[in-house]
Amino acid sequence: MPKGRVTLDLEECAKLLREGGYEVISNPGVMLVVKRGIELTLYPHGRILMHPVSTKEEAHRHASDMYSAVGM
Repeated sequence: MPKGRVTLDLEECAKLLREGGYEVISNPGVMLVVKRGIELTLYPHGRILMHPVSTKEEAHRHASDMYSAVGM
């Protein structure tokens, strides 16, 4: 989760994530994307829910990759 207050434009994020190799599944106010078999739900305030991940380090890597793809 971002340390500061964040507001994301999910439409712009969807575009950037597609360009970054993510498959955008839906965007009804929260966005479900998939990359390398990991489902990531991105919320407008920057929180990410992901499944399946088995370690904190793996979760951190996926979050960093996603935030990087959307320019954060």
